[in-house]
Amino acid sequence: MNQMDTLSLHLMNTDFYIAVPEKNQPDWKEKVEKWLQFVAKEWSRFEDNNELSKLNRLKVGNTMQISTLLFDCLSKANHYYLLSDGLFSPYLKRQLEQHGYNQSFPIESIAHEHIKIDTVNNLPFRFLHNQKVLKLANQEVDLGGFAKGYAIERVALWLQSQGYTEYGIVDGGGDMKMWSDGKKEWTIGIAHPLDKNREISFIKMKTGAIATSNCLYRSWTQANTKKHHLLNGQTGEIARTEVIQATVISDSLCEAEVGAKLCFLLNEDEQQLWFEKNYQQCARFVVKEDTEGYWKRSKGG
Repeated sequence: MNQMDTLSLHLMNTDFYIAVPEKNQPDWKEKVEKWLQFVAKEWSRFEDNNELSKLNRLKVGNTMQISTLLFDCLSKANHYYLLSDGLFSPYLKRQLEQHGYNQSFPIESIAHEHIKIDTVNNLPFRFLHNQKVLKLANQEVDLGGFAKGYAIERVALWLQSQGYTEYGIVDGGGDMKMWSDGKKEWTIGIAHPLDKNREISFIKMKTGAIATSNCLYRSWTQANTKKHHLLNGQTGEIARTEVIQATVISDSLCEAEVGAKLCFLLNEDEQQLWFEKNYQQCARFVVKEDTEGYWKRSKGG
């Protein structure tokens, strides 16, 4: 098997690692890095003057034409928002900030008082032709991990279009897309929720996507209340659950990202129904408090 050509970089508070067969085509690294830097800058809710901030400042009743890629990413997120009846939501920027998540991690300080959480409005944006969106309600966009998953998936598809079809992997802090022509098999470790340097399980696969959500790493205390970044999209409140980490394996990384978050919002029976109804084939590894985790598999119709 060919020697691997690799790229490592740190963006979006995430360590990225990309590996493909060595083909003496070094320009792929520059193009991948520029794309990831673009997403980190233009789609971050922590930047004051990027495309996403302009969209969030849009007044209710007005329309805005956004870039093709942002339109594509946001409309895909909106698809899962509708599919999950709003449980998964890309429209929770205001609620996240009211819970205290108003700066990029690590959070050094936080307001000591609770702030009233805004009511969640249904269908805050309508997607029109020519990459235009109409703002229908006073909700703001936070693409969060979904944007990272989308960006990773775009990198993987682009690398394959450039001839890297034998195998490859794009890993963004444990959320990853990998592919193989059948000869290479990847062994992927799943980090322990309490110690990311230790593995709690692993999976072998040739082609697919993996996403993990953990409610411990991005957590903080507000008014003596422990909070984390996973919100119920229907209420804007912190997800109340015994689950502390969930990993979903699927064909699509965007699909896996959404599935991992829903593991915090649905009970076990509801999870099984969701995956069997909406995903062609997937597996999940769920860790609850005081457990070593368990695997569940489902095959859609």
